[in-house]
Amino acid sequence: MYFSDDEIDLACHLKSLGLPWEPQPGHFVWDETGLIEQTSPFHDRVFFILDLKHFLRRTFTIENLQKKFYWLPTWQDAREILQNLGITSGEIAERLLQEQAVEKDMERLVLYRMIHEGLTNHPKPVEGWA
Repeated sequence: MYFSDDEIDLACHLKSLGLPWEPQPGHFVWDETGLIEQTSPFHDRVFFILDLKHFLRRTFTIENLQKKFYWLPTWQDAREILQNLGITSGEIAERLLQEQAVEKDMERLVLYRMIHEGLTNHPKPVEGWA
């Protein structure tokens, strides 16, 4: 899976806004500091958590993993985050249409922007946030 520079930059900003993240297998992450010595099978410093133990051998704790890596939500992750922020599927569909996200191949970036707006408007997680 490929993540654009804009998506990576925005994911880093989402972390600074307090986007909750519980690392788990199936998540993509960006390794800003180069803690993982191997080259990425995806692209520069983007990794997939297949085995959480592999990452914990380098960071020792979940808290350190959360500090050292940036979560790159997938399309499905982004939809779940938006749902937790109280943004409806209809609002998402309307925004994707307005920005011609499908035609421009930037659906995930638009979802990230919506998450940014949601976190900015709701600085504390919505009740029931998982």
